[in-house]
Amino acid sequence: MTYESFREALAGSFARCFSPKSKVLKSFAAVSLIAVIGLSGCNRNRAWHSAAANQSPNPISNPNTCKISEEDAAGLSGDLSTDVHAAQDYAATVAGMLKEEKFEKLDCLADRARTTRERFPGGMWKLHELYKGLYKPVPYPIHPTQEDWDALLQELQKWVTARPQSVTARIALAWAYIGYAADARGDGYANTVSEGGWKLFRERTAEAQRVLEEASELPMKCPEWYVVEQNVAQNLNWNEAEKRALFEQASKFEPGYYYYARVLATDLLPKRGGESGATENFAREVADRMGGTQGDILYFQIASANYVMCACEDDPHLSLARIERGFEATEKQYGISMLNLNRIAFLAARTRPDDELFADQAFARIGDQWDEETWRIESDFELAKAAASFLGERQAIQQAADANMKTPEGLRYKAMFEKPYKELIKECVRPSDSDLGTFMTLTNVGAGGTIEDVRIASPSGVAMCLYEKLHALQLAKVTPFPPPPQAPYWVRLDLDWAEFVPAAAK
Repeated sequence: MTYESFREALAGSFARCFSPKSKVLKSFAAVSLIAVIGLSGCNRNRAWHSAAANQSPNPISNPNTCKISEEDAAGLSGDLSTDVHAAQDYAATVAGMLKEEKFEKLDCLADRARTTRERFPGGMWKLHELYKGLYKPVPYPIHPTQEDWDALLQELQKWVTARPQSVTARIALAWAYIGYAADARGDGYANTVSEGGWKLFRERTAEAQRVLEEASELPMKCPEWYVVEQNVAQNLNWNEAEKRALFEQASKFEPGYYYYARVLATDLLPKRGGESGATENFAREVADRMGGTQGDILYFQIASANYVMCACEDDPHLSLARIERGFEATEKQYGISMLNLNRIAFLAARTRPDDELFADQAFARIGDQWDEETWRIESDFELAKAAASFLGERQAIQQAADANMKTPEGLRYKAMFEKPYKELIKECVRPSDSDLGTFMTLTNVGAGGTIEDVRIASPSGVAMCLYEKLHALQLAKVTPFPPPPQAPYWVRLDLDWAEFVPAAAK
């Protein structure tokens, strides 16, 4: 495949995924690098934590302390550092235990996860994932039927009746009513919901609120209670001050339960009725209040929720640099997570395409462990991976060239290199040429002054002519340039077409 056909294929696929205003599509469309020959001389100098970071955030408890079956224990013991489906398998196992009415064992699992603050590698709370197995009638991406909802609600009510002191059963039931309310409303805009749909939405939300009030009277307290209450607040249109007060109360109860910040960050988005910039200000505020590394981790935990940043036109403008710092700090503290790697790759490649090298390295570590909830379909994952590889390679080369040009010997070499290079450009310029603006060139010079690789950031005919001349010199193994300080050696030139336009054409 030629570069042009590769670029067109990528751009066409991006166009199917994004609106014409998408920053990702603009970013890629603006790139026009001519030729890719060899990679020697690339410096990928970002430090990544790998094996040393692969430490479980806390000792993995033996599920059999709750006297569960070997089959269930296997489903609950997946390793998220190597298996992207480990959390899904955990929730699916919990869902299966609910259908089999293993209420006592479920209470045991929830109580243990709650009291030990047990987490998956990467920092996800097992308690939160456990609830996902309890309040969803069918696994993602299957759409539930009325029969599915009836079966789930009946099963949860059985649990409440059988174990009236179970806070887990009531919170799961309240969560289910929140999902049931959302099902009545649908996914469309507010003006697409019928009066009957709004009536069911309000009734089911009210039932969730009633169940939560019952749960609040029980002696056992649970951090997930506040997450469900925040969803009630969303459905009932509490004002911002009330939502903030609830968030502060929740954070005081369990400061490390980052899901509270995710919910409020989402609620402050303009598409939810929030003011422009409110989500950005909130994420920065709570991260700064926590401070240091822990603040960066919280910032990443907020940004990495797929309902906060989804590569949509109205995504909040969060700092990619701080997101990346938070990701790396999360790996150091909680270990590797295939889900976190998918999310950081998504954010770096699709949402804030400012660090293609970071995205490329994340994709390399993901391998084939792509997450369906993040990417939806495998072709989108593969497309983003290919684009990150192509653009990340360019960024790595540019970083190497920039580093060379900042040294005294690099500046001296650039002055010697530039003169013969400009002479080659002049051979390609014609009186009819109308190229405008500046352009960047990257050349990898080998020992003795040979050409090892060429990159030219311009789509013009003159640039193509220049590339062909340089490529011919490369194949002939001639030495058009002086020997570099060391080989191979990347040289960057930033040039202006106006310098080369013949006087008659000006």
